[in-house]
Amino acid sequence: MTYFKRSMLYQVVHSTLGRYRIRVPKLTDIEFAQTVSQRLGSLQFVKEVRINSVASSLVVSCKASAVNNKDILELILACIEQAAISPQDANLDLSNSKEVDTEELDLVPEVNQWKDLGMPFLSLGLAVLAVPLELPALLVGTAIAGAALPWFSRATNSIVNNHHPNIDLLDSVWMSLQTLQGQYIAPALKTSLVEIRRTLRGTTEKTREQKALDILNCLSRDVWVERDGFEQTISARELQVGDCITVHSGDFIPVDGTIISGTGLLDCCHLTRKANPVRCYAGQDIYASFILLEGELSIRVKRTLHNTRIALAANLIQSAPVHDIQIGIHQAEFVKNAILPTLLLGGTIFAVTGNFGAAVSPFQFDFGSGIPISISTIVLGALTHATENGVYISSGRALEVLAQMDTLVIDEPTLIYLNETYSDSVRAIFALQQQGISIYLITYDNLNQKTSTLADKFRIHPDFILSEADSKHSNLVRGLQHQGRTVAVLTCDNDFTSKIGDVSISLACAKSGTDADVVLLDHQLWGLIYGVAIAKKAMEVIYENTAIIVVPNLMMQIGGGMLLGVNPVWNVIVNNSSALIAEFLNSSRPHFDSISLPSSAGKSNTLILSPSSTDLAFPVVMNSEGCPQPV
Repeated sequence: MTYFKRSMLYQVVHSTLGRYRIRVPKLTDIEFAQTVSQRLGSLQFVKEVRINSVASSLVVSCKASAVNNKDILELILACIEQAAISPQDANLDLSNSKEVDTEELDLVPEVNQWKDLGMPFLSLGLAVLAVPLELPALLVGTAIAGAALPWFSRATNSIVNNHHPNIDLLDSVWMSLQTLQGQYIAPALKTSLVEIRRTLRGTTEKTREQKALDILNCLSRDVWVERDGFEQTISARELQVGDCITVHSGDFIPVDGTIISGTGLLDCCHLTRKANPVRCYAGQDIYASFILLEGELSIRVKRTLHNTRIALAANLIQSAPVHDIQIGIHQAEFVKNAILPTLLLGGTIFAVTGNFGAAVSPFQFDFGSGIPISISTIVLGALTHATENGVYISSGRALEVLAQMDTLVIDEPTLIYLNETYSDSVRAIFALQQQGISIYLITYDNLNQKTSTLADKFRIHPDFILSEADSKHSNLVRGLQHQGRTVAVLTCDNDFTSKIGDVSISLACAKSGTDADVVLLDHQLWGLIYGVAIAKKAMEVIYENTAIIVVPNLMMQIGGGMLLGVNPVWNVIVNNSSALIAEFLNSSRPHFDSISLPSSAGKSNTLILSPSSTDLAFPVVMNSEGCPQPV
């Protein structure tokens, strides 16, 4: 969500219950950042404030007792606004704010810590010892209820505040019924395994963010720069595009640039996670976070601070634009709509058969946790891998549409621009056509010999040319969409791409940047072929993960629980094991490394790097004019 206040003072890029990521461009002002930190820290419900001035963003984590989600956000944004109005005033009057409701818990899975596993482990220990030690049922039941309290709280919150049940209601009912029947181990084991997954998930995210922030803190180091014919030492924050810096053996490189003289051996592990050093020479590109192990380099600065690949990587990690993918939205909607019918199904089975085990087994049809997380993990991996290799894909939805694309509309100015790489572009268009993608050309003038010749050169059929397109190009795209086609629009005109088509693709270099869904950073069509391949691979893995979770659960719940009466402990093990495999094991594999870069996409001045699946992400790289730069 975006708040258009005070000329885009802030943008909420991600929010979950009790945790908010907000982009605030003015955070580059150190005094303003300190004021914001002080104000937020003074709020009684705030647990932690982390400000990343380089990425112009902040993360606010709230205490376990917190107000309604909307109220928290309003108070946080009020702090930011007040800091912008009067930075010197560190005391915010919150007398008119809503009173804190201490009954709503902050149970965001990704911020769980190992210490949060105490109650689930205690309940599991008591459940295992209940029979041999003849422990009182009240003691064991109370421990399980304490461990399951997060489920009860989320289920209640969803019904009261959102006016619909969520998956936690099924889990809460299942754990309650099992406990009342004296089946202690199954619900206790469920709370332990689920909380372990949440803690692992949170630890992984925090580790990834901290590594990015550690690198960002190094971007303001002092460097040797040549100005007015003399070398001097300045902070990297003062560098400008076009400056020439000198890097000596052992130095951390704080900028993206091009080597203009010298040779050296580079440690690129912060970027590639590969231990092998890389030899570099004059004319090659070099990136912030590299360490020069030996040699001396003179580097022409192309990007500093916010515009370096490593800084933009942290920005993408924080914004995580992966939750808009339609398959995830449909899955969440299906789960929500299936909750009440599932409860009804369980009641009907019990009424007809009197079999308690068969009746409650459907309540473990828990696809609502593992699938969304596995989807977001794969989508983020695909977005980062694509951008590392020259194709910026802005969101999960854009990735999903790119995988489904069967029609590409190109305007004439873009095709003329591609004449600069004519032979490669012709081969790329032919390759797209071989994949079943129809190519349409639009021209803003009358159809003439020049346009026909251009279309013929690029092997575009005459029937697929639309002339005088100023008023008709949107009709063409909508007409194709009405035919059931998934249409991508490729152009150098940002205004054009941002308004029509299922996905917009840009070669543009506008001072204000680009709003396109996909940006070909090397300005070549081969990047689009590579992006489509990554998108299709991502969707393939998403469906694979969905099957890993759904198939074993259906077999266990229907075949094992409802028909064979298998002990519910096995239901819990299968449910969490399948989610663990999909979330952490299968999703973390280097799926995209097997996709080969087209041979024509390489650049002679680019270092040969072999990124692994755990590398940081690199969104659109902008030059001093706000234009996408080739990787």
